[in-house]
This record gives sequence, structure tokens and C-alpha cells, in this order.
Amino acid sequence: MLPLDAGSGALEAQAAPEHVSDMAIADAIVHDIRAVPGVVDMGQGLFAKAATYGPKKHVVGVVLHHATPDALSVEVHVVLEEAVFIKALSDVPRPDASSRTETTPMLLRMTDQIRAVVLQTFERLGLPVPTLVDVAIDDIR
Repeated sequence: MLPLDAGSGALEAQAAPEHVSDMAIADAIVHDIRAVPGVVDMGQGLFAKAATYGPKKHVVGVVLHHATPDALSVEVHVVLEEAVFIKALSDVPRPDASSRTETTPMLLRMTDQIRAVVLQTFERLGLPVPTLVDVAIDDIR
């Protein structure tokens, strides 16, 4: 439902695709994230079960939060592959007097890559991008 003062945004809202269920969004996100190198599985959540729930089914590892009807945030929980993590650590240049190379930490690169995949999934589904994408690394196996 649009607010009364929607103005020019009303045209954009009308052009939005048909409603896509949270279950379909969560399934698509999980499918795309599992293709990311280094991701072994979706995480269960550390303190509470992280999942999207629907009729007779749930998708583990993705939580969709609807703060308002127009704002959706996504919480993604992943399990990373230990071998990829160890290789990334061994590839980090060692600091010495002649080199001051700044590198992005490997876990930050992984979370950025996963976040980008989530945004691409929304674009592929023809949905507006979420207001926030949180990525939690639940475990390394």
C-alpha cells in the first residue's frame, strides 16, 4: 500500500513485479550462495534457528526481515570451507620493512562476495534490492 504522498514514486511501485513469496526469495538466495567458492553449507544460526518459514517448509540459513512494507533486510548464515580459509591465510603477504601492502582480510572479502550474490539474486528476480544484507559466518569446516 502506497502512502498518500507517494508522488512520482507511485509509478515505480506500480511497475514492480508480481509478489514473490519469501520462500521463493530464500530458496533463490540459498541456491546462489551455495555456488560461491568456499561456501560449504548454510548455517543454522548460533543462538536461534536462522530460517525463513513457510507452509510445511523452511529454508535454513536465510532470514528475511520486513521492517516496513517497503523495507526488506536479509540475514544470511553460512559455513565456510576450512581449506579455502587456510589457503587464503597462506597467500597473505608477510609484512616486512620493504613492503607495506594493504590487503583486505579474507573473511571480509568472503562476506562482501556473499553480499554481492544476494544483491544479484534480487536483481535477477526483478525485486528491489534489500535495505540491508547481513552475513554471518557460523562455522568453518
